[in-house]
Amino acid sequence: MLAMKGASEAPNFGKPAVFYAEKFVGRVHDKEEAVALRVGTIEMRDVMLEAEPKLFYITDHYRPWPMLLARLKVLDKTTLKELVAARMGEIDAKAKKRKKPAAKKQTRKTAKKAPAKARR
Repeated sequence: MLAMKGASEAPNFGKPAVFYAEKFVGRVHDKEEAVALRVGTIEMRDVMLEAEPKLFYITDHYRPWPMLLARLKVLDKTTLKELVAARMGEIDAKAKKRKKPAAKKQTRKTAKKAPAKARR
């Protein structure tokens, strides 16, 4: 995960984790033989769990969040890279969306009055 451009390591609940743009991407689970990964939505997670049950699973702890566990024995480099790249893309998309300037509403105070001749 750290090989991805822009990824950095920082603690998450006292354990080493991978972040991108200060957002959580994933970490090696400390009790399971798995990697804990953040995905876009709970719905996406559920689709992934159903599509690849030999690779992905969750514990009750992760049920309320868009997180899943990927078994290390089954996970390959290509799949991990795709999952991390997808998470980074989600983070970039959200950041881009936040940066778009909101259209300013014109109020009576900010609206300029037309010159007297034009108002007639």
